[in-house]
Amino acid sequence: MTPQDLLQLSPRLTRAVWCDNAGLSRGKAVTARLLEGFVQNGIGMTKGQQALPMMMDAVSEDTGLSAVGEVRLIPDCESALLLPYAPGTVMAMADMRTLEGLPWSHCPRSFLKRQLEALGKLGYTVRSSFENEFYLFRPDGAGGWTPLDGSNYATLDAFDTAHSFTDKLIDTLEEMGLEPESYYPESGPGQQEIAIAPAEGLAAADRQIHFKAAVKALAVRHGLRASFCAKPVLEGAGSGCHLHLSLWQGGHNVYFDPSDPLKLSRVAYASIAGILEHARALCALTVPSVNSYRRLQPGTWAGAYACYGVDNREASVRILSSHWLAGSSGASAHFELKTVDGSSNPYLALGAVLAAMIDGLERGLTPGEPLSLSPGTLSEGERERLDIVQLPRTLGEAVQALEQDRVLRAALGEDLFRSFTAVRRLEATYFAEHPELELEKHRFAY
Repeated sequence: MTPQDLLQLSPRLTRAVWCDNAGLSRGKAVTARLLEGFVQNGIGMTKGQQALPMMMDAVSEDTGLSAVGEVRLIPDCESALLLPYAPGTVMAMADMRTLEGLPWSHCPRSFLKRQLEALGKLGYTVRSSFENEFYLFRPDGAGGWTPLDGSNYATLDAFDTAHSFTDKLIDTLEEMGLEPESYYPESGPGQQEIAIAPAEGLAAADRQIHFKAAVKALAVRHGLRASFCAKPVLEGAGSGCHLHLSLWQGGHNVYFDPSDPLKLSRVAYASIAGILEHARALCALTVPSVNSYRRLQPGTWAGAYACYGVDNREASVRILSSHWLAGSSGASAHFELKTVDGSSNPYLALGAVLAAMIDGLERGLTPGEPLSLSPGTLSEGERERLDIVQLPRTLGEAVQALEQDRVLRAALGEDLFRSFTAVRRLEATYFAEHPELELEKHRFAY
């Protein structure tokens, strides 16, 4: 909606929402009385908010931020949606700006905007979507929470158990314009998967924030809790948040090449190569929680190795063969990055992936041959010969890889790089000292 649309609607509450360095969605709201000034000048936020780890509201001093100083959260009215699950409320994504009105150097959404601008200078736009898996929990009768059911992958029993929730969720997503496309129960107990349509540029990350908020709110209204964390049930399947990507130019999908064996263009291969080149460092931004590394294990279909293949669910980059089917058009050509989960900040995750792709495009990188088997079945020598590396095994290892990656560090900028890595290092240290609190802190934070 436009600013005029929002002012005319005059909702009871308007939320300005941001996603912080810990991947938590946070917000502030104003009433209709203050709406006009809010649209123009936003609402204040202490700079220290970008220094908070996920397990507590305590500023990490290593970020260079503190309780001193303020920025403004400026609502982006184009991202604003009326919330069917919260009558009388509108939610808009917010940009962090300095008191002088400039983009704040610690703002994740501004980081993604910079990468989209850099991609535009190469002549491309991106269409992407986050494909979420999440768990539903019900009360266990003793003050705790247990998975909604104990069913297996895509069983009809699981469809029926979650039906009242998913039926309302699909209606809500449709009403919000988020375009749900498919749904099925996943492998874990109470685990679900819902895919929404891709969107161009910034809108894909905005949709991810809206999607997660809708799922979690509707779960509460059904007496349930939803979890997007990577491994909320240790004995259950991990939850990913696969990032689907394609590049476009003049209304055409430039990833499609009918003459190629995989029907992919040199632009697609260079994009994949850029991701693989920076795969270990990307993990700090795409699988950024301590709990993420319980999921990112070989043999779990989580993409634990930096390689690519057609419908290879053990590769970090999977080429989808669906665009080969009869009646399909080149517009559907794309790939997915499996090494993403719901604890990621979508602006940081998508922005970092684009920075890696841009590096691949500018350098004309090639990814080698696609892998047609599970990389975990190869010997270490075979993986070394094929230049297939295992991705980090811990958050600390991932942050170290990011610190050594000049391309991604430069893309983030020194301020955002410093605040992000400091927050994640604090989390890694905390849970190394308090491993018994990992599930308690992660399960419903994301």
